[in-house]
Amino acid sequence: MLTGFKNAVEVDFTLEENKKKIEEAFKQAHAEAGAVYPLIIGGKKVETEKKIASVSPATKEVLGYACSCSKEQADEAIKASYEAFKKWSLTSVEERVRVLRRLAALLIENRFIMDAWNVLESGKNWGEADGELCEQLDFINSYVMHIQNLEKGKELVPTDELTKCVYIPIGVGVAVSPWNFPLSLFGGMIVSAVVTGNTICCKPSSDAPIVAYKFVELCQKAGIPADVVSYIPGSGSEIGDFIVEHPLTRFVNFTGSKAVGCRINEHAAKIADGQRWIKRVVAEMGGKNAIIVDSTADIKKAANGVASSAFTFQGQKCSACSRAIVLADVYDEFVDEVVKCAAELKANQGSGESNATMGPVINQGAYNSITNYIEIGRKEGNVVFGGTYSDAEGYYIDPTVIRDIKRDARIANEEIFGPVLAVIKVDSFDEALDVANQTEYGLTGSVYSETRENIQRAKVEFQVGNLYFNRKSTAAVVLQHPFGGFNMSGTDAKTGTADYLTNFMNLKSITEDLNS
Repeated sequence: MLTGFKNAVEVDFTLEENKKKIEEAFKQAHAEAGAVYPLIIGGKKVETEKKIASVSPATKEVLGYACSCSKEQADEAIKASYEAFKKWSLTSVEERVRVLRRLAALLIENRFIMDAWNVLESGKNWGEADGELCEQLDFINSYVMHIQNLEKGKELVPTDELTKCVYIPIGVGVAVSPWNFPLSLFGGMIVSAVVTGNTICCKPSSDAPIVAYKFVELCQKAGIPADVVSYIPGSGSEIGDFIVEHPLTRFVNFTGSKAVGCRINEHAAKIADGQRWIKRVVAEMGGKNAIIVDSTADIKKAANGVASSAFTFQGQKCSACSRAIVLADVYDEFVDEVVKCAAELKANQGSGESNATMGPVINQGAYNSITNYIEIGRKEGNVVFGGTYSDAEGYYIDPTVIRDIKRDARIANEEIFGPVLAVIKVDSFDEALDVANQTEYGLTGSVYSETRENIQRAKVEFQVGNLYFNRKSTAAVVLQHPFGGFNMSGTDAKTGTADYLTNFMNLKSITEDLNS
């Protein structure tokens, strides 16, 4: 049984006092607009001539500027982290736990300003932002609990020798984090490295560098030595391959697209001059997630779950539902219901700052890609809701439902990462499972059914890392639904677990002859 751990509770924004607090936080964030955020290398703040503009996806306004790291500065950061590792790796687990508990307290103390910046940079609403902050608290608290258990080492068979098998830190890590969870995934990468005694060089997404910087500031305030966590935002084309291939890099922790994840895996596998280890890669990539609805499902409940999975945070979650695979005899009824759900979400669409249910997609590139897939979908099926969009003020795309999609259609197989749902008709549960498993991905999936035989079959045959029944495919909670996918969705390193931490440690067996 897990003891000493409790999931964090989200802020209730229906309470007037909490609403006022986040509105004040928005005022503070707007007052800070236009600030420059330096690199942090070996504990030192470094300003550069080249900058990365953080742009609000809701308004296209510039929120601030992150300094952009060069290859030379990335080299300096990794070398500084290597030197810092020599000391931090010898720091007691007790001390590592102490500073991380302090970090959790600071995160709670600063939660409204962190939520506000998250809303402004990523375009999510208040609840989504605070839910992410809760996930980060859960990562901190779970990893603190796990490291104290892992410190005990492996249980061994007693002998007449003195034996033990202990976990030890391994070195310098590189964190490459995404824009869609700029706090919890960025912060989770940092905490997992720090708690295991490693040092980390962090390259946050260029779309959300401010939230990342503010989290690193909290790390320093908590007492994590400034040279243990380096902050090096920069162009992937300039420093991406370099930091992965660097001979002093020991592990890479990545969340993002399949293309970039596969590239990282390929480049990390090359042995550089002076490299003394095989690098480890922890990768969480994309998904083409499906929800199956069979003939016995509660159709209203299924439609609501599908719509929530497909359209909240504009479908910009790797766990989001992209395909609804529906049995023929309930197909038309399901489509009618999911359109009603999409219409309700559309009615509450606007900027995250207004706390609308749906907001903008992240940037112009995403907007162009998603709208292109909508136009492809018009040719491959029938748009029965949405299909409309505008980037006049921000990057807004309506929730879009496209029915009569064939299993071999592009929008049934390619990751869209936006509020677009392909609805596919099948004649049997066998066919539903076959269609669900046909993609190269294997991240999340869900089945709506009241038939035990179908549920039991799906538990075995539906090949995804996170499988749900009669509920949506999003909103995994730390240590309730350990998260990570199969196949081209990643390395299945389940976040929040003790197993996740062992990716960043070696297991050392020590034996002493007591008769010598």
